[in-house]
Amino acid sequence: VGFKRRKSTGYVDISEVYTSGRYFVGPDYTFKVFPADANFVALNEISVWTGDKIEIKISCNFQYFLRKDFLADLHEAYNVDYKPVVRGTAIDAIKGRAADLPIDDYIRNRENIEKELFKALAKRVDGCCRETCPTEEEKMPACGYCIENSLCKNDERGMFVEVRYFQLLAVDVHDDVKSRYLRQVTEAAEEERAQFELREKVVRKETERIKNEIYNEAREITQNASAKAVVIDAEAKAKALRVVEEARSEGLKNLYSALGITTDEEKAAFNYLRSLRQNKNIKLNVGYKSLAQFQN
Repeated sequence: VGFKRRKSTGYVDISEVYTSGRYFVGPDYTFKVFPADANFVALNEISVWTGDKIEIKISCNFQYFLRKDFLADLHEAYNVDYKPVVRGTAIDAIKGRAADLPIDDYIRNRENIEKELFKALAKRVDGCCRETCPTEEEKMPACGYCIENSLCKNDERGMFVEVRYFQLLAVDVHDDVKSRYLRQVTEAAEEERAQFELREKVVRKETERIKNEIYNEAREITQNASAKAVVIDAEAKAKALRVVEEARSEGLKNLYSALGITTDEEKAAFNYLRSLRQNKNIKLNVGYKSLAQFQN
């Protein structure tokens, strides 16, 4: 991409941006060109401070493209010397955001570090302005939102470039910081283990209490059931005995009526004879002086 430039005067016409192709511009004109492909920037061992006030060094790469819609602004602001300005601004943006992030994320959560640094870099260098704002969230500028160029303020245009890619590379933590962090992690793990052991004791005690409650409740239910079973068995036996006695009484009543036994003496004699017959050790004989002979 580029602008038409007059050879004789060196004047650059920024009213129109030319892309690849063939143009008839006359013998006194040539083109002032800018790269249309990606600009690669490598930032090696940048010293930054974390949110924990710990100094570390990080390395990263990012790639950006010049924007056709802001190429005239880029030319007016930086001419062709935009690369060192973009690089310096990128370093400032990364350092500023890095100071808000904890050392724990640099060690354990690189994905979040890369995401946050990319967002800060894009917002500062790229800006959030576009010719047409996309409707899909995944196509939004890296800063997270979009402003149409017609509504974009000067301080929202960034460096007139588009940062598309960012890669977080090495994160160098000093040995003493590593040792201190390892000690902190170890102490935190020990504290967490102590709290876990305390919770374990509490849970075990509570479990034992619940177990005893359930056991006592089960024992009480068993005892109540046994007592009820005894009562039911006694009631059933009493009822059965009552039914048998009522039936026997009714049967004797019918028997007395059928045999014509009416007096108490006759009933007593009859019952006595019945008792003798039911005794297995007694043998009744007829024709002897004694009506009954006891055999032991």
